[in-house]
Amino acid sequence: MKIKRNTVVSLRYRMSNSKGEILEDLMNGPTIEYLYGDGKIDPQLEQELAGLQKGDQKKITLEKNVGKGLDDSFELEVIIDTVRLANKAEIGKGLKRVTGAFCDEQCNCYR
Repeated sequence: MKIKRNTVVSLRYRMSNSKGEILEDLMNGPTIEYLYGDGKIDPQLEQELAGLQKGDQKKITLEKNVGKGLDDSFELEVIIDTVRLANKAEIGKGLKRVTGAFCDEQCNCYR
């Protein structure tokens, strides 16, 4: 199944800034799940993920765009672990990023 509107995507990623500094590395940790098309991730990133499917890997560059909240350019290495259709409850109420015990200051949650 390909990533499209109303699919739940489970992925891992590594993100670095324009200096090459690794900001987040979730390649070996728990996956992040999100509902594609609900507007909760950067539109540039969402567009780059469209059409990918389980097992796909992609390098994505998010260009600096201060007006949209990006004060630097970022590179992400992404691995898609699963893609499935969202159920009615997930579409209606949204999907929690991760059900887990730890969330940091930016509301990134980990198992």
